[in-house]
Order: sequence, then C-alpha cells, then structure tokens
Amino acid sequence: MKLTAEQIECINQTLIGKGIKYDDLKLEVLDHIASEIENEMETTNKDFPMVYKQVFENWNTEFKMTRALFSFNTYYPKLAKSKFGNQFKKELITSLVLSILLLTIFQIIENKQVKLQFLSVVKEVLFYTYCTTVAVALVIKLMNLKSKVTSTYKHLFDTRFAVMIVFLSVIFNANIPHDLTNQNLFVGTISCLFVFFVSVIYVGLKHLQFEQKLSISNS
Repeated sequence: MKLTAEQIECINQTLIGKGIKYDDLKLEVLDHIASEIENEMETTNKDFPMVYKQVFENWNTEFKMTRALFSFNTYYPKLAKSKFGNQFKKELITSLVLSILLLTIFQIIENKQVKLQFLSVVKEVLFYTYCTTVAVALVIKLMNLKSKVTSTYKHLFDTRFAVMIVFLSVIFNANIPHDLTNQNLFVGTISCLFVFFVSVIYVGLKHLQFEQKLSISNS
C-alpha cells in the first residue's frame, strides 16, 4: 500500500523533530520507515496513524541523542553518530594499513642516508597532497556557499576544512628526525595526515555528488 505525499511529509517532519537534520541520512531513514509502514499496513490492514506510531516506537533507540565523537557538548541521534563513526573507522583502518606499508618499506632500507631520502620524498608527497587538498577544498567550499542542502558529508567536510590550518606547522617544517624512534613516529604521523587530507576531498566530493542526485530527483 503506497503512502500519500501528505503521509510521507508527516514522516519527514517527524524525523526533523527527532534531530535527523542531514538530508542524506533523512532520506535514507525516511525510505526505510516508509517501506516498513507500507508493508505493515498491507499485512495487517491497520490504518496509517496506528502503524506510524508503532514503527516509530520500534525506531526509538536509533533516535536517542548520543554525544558526538571527540566532543563534550555536541549530541547527535544515534543514527547520525553511527554514520560518522563508520566513516571514521574506514579512515582509521586505511591509516593503519598505509602506516604499516610505509613503515615496512622504511625498515627494509638499511642505509641511513637512503632512509633520510625516503623520509624527504614521503614528506614532499605530503606537502603537495596538502596543497592540492587546500585548493580543491576551497573550490568545494565556495560551491557550498550557494547550497542549501545539508548532509553528513558536508558536516564532516566543514569540520575538517577548519582543522586543516592546524597542520601548517607540520607541513612547512623542513626538519626531519635523525633518530630511528622519531623517524618511525614521523612515518606513522605522515600516513595519518595523508589519509586525513584525502578524506577532506572525499567527503567534499560526496556531498556535491549527493546534491546533484537530489537536484535530479527533484526536477
């Protein structure tokens, strides 16, 4: 049994009231809830208000407000926090894999001078990655100024865009450690920074992609 436009808008407004403010997450959840309500109405022959109440009660735990990662005063519905958490886990795994790869290559090199050359190359790659990220991020930021669409990707992009300036001291510091312990830490840190910069562009482009899909579906 297909829901009417008014019933779908009722679900939409309820989701907004429960703190689901990101358009991509809201559309995803709305689709799931609408499907559940349609199936339940068709199976039980109950009317919309009764099924609507029942389904939202089943989803209550997903709407519970929970504290955001790395924050003491920002709260999201559990659904949003889970989505942010999944993105963070992917980046953490990628950082670990890249760190292990670069550290393995670094350990294989025996000559101290070659080790220093390897570190110089890695840092140079990071420098150009940072510059590229800043350039692309500025373009995305300007494009977002005209956008009224919100998404979990845009939230992540805006947060990381503001953080990028913090890494200026690392990027433009020409010093390379000469003791082995600090060199290993240096390689691990660079791996994490590299993944962070790439992720800035990734989430920014994902928001633009979502915005384009939304525009096409609404036209």
